[in-house]
Amino acid sequence: MIQLPTVTPPAQPHAEIAAPGSTVPFERRPPPAPTQLPGPQAPAPTPAPPAEQRRAETKRPSRNFSLFRGKAKALARQERLDRERIVPPIRSPRRIAVLGLKGGVGKTTLSVLMAGIYAQVRAEPVLLLDADPTFGSLLLRSGVAPTHSARDLAGRGDPGDLAILTPYLGRSANGTWVLPSGLDPGESARFDEATFVATMDVVHRHFPITVTDCGAGLSGGLMRQLLGGTHTLVFATSPSVDGITSTYAGLRWIAERGFGALVADSFVAVTAVPRRRSPVDLASAALRFEGLCRGLVTVPDDPHLRAGARIDQNELTDQTRGAMVHLAAEVLEAAKRA
Repeated sequence: MIQLPTVTPPAQPHAEIAAPGSTVPFERRPPPAPTQLPGPQAPAPTPAPPAEQRRAETKRPSRNFSLFRGKAKALARQERLDRERIVPPIRSPRRIAVLGLKGGVGKTTLSVLMAGIYAQVRAEPVLLLDADPTFGSLLLRSGVAPTHSARDLAGRGDPGDLAILTPYLGRSANGTWVLPSGLDPGESARFDEATFVATMDVVHRHFPITVTDCGAGLSGGLMRQLLGGTHTLVFATSPSVDGITSTYAGLRWIAERGFGALVADSFVAVTAVPRRRSPVDLASAALRFEGLCRGLVTVPDDPHLRAGARIDQNELTDQTRGAMVHLAAEVLEAAKRA
């Protein structure tokens, strides 16, 4: 097993972190700081949680790091508990962005799976938005063949009724509504920050959850608008030294450009992790991300996902499905707190 090299980042000047200016009307807002009353405070009595919940909290892995190894009954029980965490109501629309530094690290796979889990468990409209200007694989992986793209909706204004929007959207077998950046490579290439803002003005309030599959890389006006309009990030990476170290540097780069609060609510998802032996010490990697983001999670390698075709959750192994439901629960809870 390869040990990750120890990297001591250069000292950075402390700067006030604030939400960057944006024309996006749905800009994320940090939660208010708790108010402390003067003088000593006696802790308020709290009722003891049910025995099952106490046992689940005790067994929950620290730093969200887990390879989801275990017996079938334990995996099924953990998945049931994670699904229960997804069910509670959402007060206002939440937006989740999935990104990566390069292609092929599983960001589209994560996007399709998380959106599908939310749609199935919550039984309410969930939007899977393609924000990749390079015409990625989202349409293939989600299994939809839409007749309209984001450009067809941009600038039309909020119709006030989801039923008016649905003819412009594709729908996957698990009930997720899908909106591509373009129907061909040329149209996707014209998906920019103005198109993103105009599209979200039309659709965002009609979907309690929007999962955005972002393009590869971090720079550019489109990425800044995506970061400014999301509540929680999922940073996809491969189980390699290069993938882990570059992801760490990428998150620091995002934080240093005014998105420190967003990075603190983000997750690193290591995809396609070998079941028997990982080439990288992921336990050490999880420690590295402590204090920078909410944690590192692992998604096991899966033959069904490896094929690169339409994703069917019923074809996943128990370990992979459990890992994805756990990630979906963690991410949604973080988005609701943002």
